[in-house]
Amino acid sequence: MGKTPRALLPTMKMLLEGENQPNNAQKRIQEIPEKEEEDGISGLPDCLLLEILSRLPSTKDAIRTGTLSKRWAHLWTCVPTLIFAHYNHPYPWFSCKCLRKPNSIYDFARSVEKTLTQCRQLKLKKFELRTHYDIRFKSLFKNWIRHAISCNVEELNLEFMFPDEFWLDQSIFINSCFTDLKLVGCKLNPNGAISWKNLKSLYISYMKLDEDLIVNILSGSPLLETLVLEDLDDYTGIYTTSDDSSDDESEANIMKTNASYSLSLTQCPQLKLKKFKLLSNNDIKLKSQLNSWILYAIRCNVKEIYLILWTPEGIEYEFMLDQTLFTSSCFTHLTLHRCMVNPIGAISWKNLRNLCVSNGSLDEDLIKNILLGSPVLETLELEDCFGYKRLDITSKSVKKLVISGYKDFNIDRSEDDVIKINAPNIRSLTIQNEINLLKILLVDVSSLVKADLDYYICEGIWYNHTTPKEEMLKGFIMNLSHVKEIKIGLFCSKVVTCLQEKGFIFPSNVKFPQVEEVTESLTDWW
Repeated sequence: MGKTPRALLPTMKMLLEGENQPNNAQKRIQEIPEKEEEDGISGLPDCLLLEILSRLPSTKDAIRTGTLSKRWAHLWTCVPTLIFAHYNHPYPWFSCKCLRKPNSIYDFARSVEKTLTQCRQLKLKKFELRTHYDIRFKSLFKNWIRHAISCNVEELNLEFMFPDEFWLDQSIFINSCFTDLKLVGCKLNPNGAISWKNLKSLYISYMKLDEDLIVNILSGSPLLETLVLEDLDDYTGIYTTSDDSSDDESEANIMKTNASYSLSLTQCPQLKLKKFKLLSNNDIKLKSQLNSWILYAIRCNVKEIYLILWTPEGIEYEFMLDQTLFTSSCFTHLTLHRCMVNPIGAISWKNLRNLCVSNGSLDEDLIKNILLGSPVLETLELEDCFGYKRLDITSKSVKKLVISGYKDFNIDRSEDDVIKINAPNIRSLTIQNEINLLKILLVDVSSLVKADLDYYICEGIWYNHTTPKEEMLKGFIMNLSHVKEIKIGLFCSKVVTCLQEKGFIFPSNVKFPQVEEVTESLTDWW
């Protein structure tokens, strides 16, 4: 028998040794001789082996374990999870070589067909299909999905790379087995009322929605807790044609409806939403539609809300939020990306514990308003925000501060380009990514226990020599002598080398990245 496949080891270690002892687990697995490894692994009960295989990245990886021994040869055919991935990159149209091969789709289809003919599952936990839509394989795609539905699949994930092409089978819309549903690049075209009675999580991306369809979805999902809408900037289209109708006729209906469409969610039922996530182009023409979704989530007393909005390149525009958001006490987690934080009066986020503001302008008065209106706030993250010169965080509840970038290219650089941080009660401080400042001064961080420093200063700004960079890092180290652990990241490594060459001795509480961490960071980056 050969060695255990690399893809299998992380899952085995986690299940056999526990998530809290990964290092010990790795040592013990490496110390087991080959014969003992065969006896130990193969002797595990089927339920544990199937759980191990179900956590692998794809069904293809599970099939490869069949070469381990006779015990494993056909075990994968009973795994309750089927994951067929034609691509793995989140943006496959840019980088996936497999999609550029002429026979790629044929090879993928043959592989899936062969796999399904050998599977023996009567019940599926999860079925995932990620590929690009090709009309020649439409019937095959539908057969695969029907197979999953016949096995009462609970989690169905369909991702088609070219959006708005694949018409879903009607059986999908009247299935009460679904608990998690992810639909990317599909056409939602139910003939009647949707019935997703047990659905708890719904992710919709790259498709068009109309008001009747939205009401249909939410009315048919009474237990929905998580709703994610991504890239629906064209969701004002409406479908009145069937799968066999001409594309010209369908397009005409869409254009006609777009001319006078206005989204309203007043007819939608009030669900018990826990999480709402909206990722969209924040074109000013979509302002009313996007705010309608946000107000609906608030009406459902949503606990976590994530607004990730973006603008076309070269356009600086922050999404103007409805004032209702600033006086809603239902939130516990709030993320605002490219949103204009513009409360008319006092903010009231009485239950907010985690706040992330990204790519926005903040001044000291606004930050004070946020902190005064968030009495139980624990984590504050400012990502690529600008406009503030001092952070006064005296709240006893805030324990973690993250400054993830500071960019403001609209001001003239000067010796006053400095930020002061006064946060006597925080226990964790992270400063990371691009910091376009001369200096960050730590006025009071006396309660700090842990600090993570992984930032860099752009070479293009006015202080393009190394001295200010060295002084900033050196200042951090000296002012954080009381901290139990200072973790230095990869971005600071060049400045660390310069300081060491000049004879600066780093204290024992400073921890540098290990080889494994550097490799992992580079892998994630690329």
